[in-house]
Amino acid sequence: MKVGDVLNKLNEKQRKTVARCSENCGILDVDAEINTEVNEETVRFLKALSNPIRLKILKMLRGRWLCVCIISAALEQDQTLISHHLRTLKSVNLIESRKEGKMHFYRTNEEVLRKHLELLSGELMGE
Repeated sequence: MKVGDVLNKLNEKQRKTVARCSENCGILDVDAEINTEVNEETVRFLKALSNPIRLKILKMLRGRWLCVCIISAALEQDQTLISHHLRTLKSVNLIESRKEGKMHFYRTNEEVLRKHLELLSGELMGE
């Protein structure tokens, strides 16, 4: 879709306002393409990071294995809530898990995190 196509969807008053602005500033290229497509994997990644607790967990787990009890104590949150957030992070592969006896340990999956950050950069910066 081009900028000109979007302009045609505006009402008369909006088109006049944009035309005046464009004439004064010279910043509008009506032939320029507008890309509104968004990678769904990037959306899921951003949703996973949108909660401050999940972001803190991801940061805590960078480069180390921790169990739920340590994470919940460090964040002063209930273990059930931490487990819920860990499931969300695991659903987009942002964390790895391992089991030793009855204990579950988690750490940031740095390779997947890098991949998501590169995808995000591509989405926003056109890289």
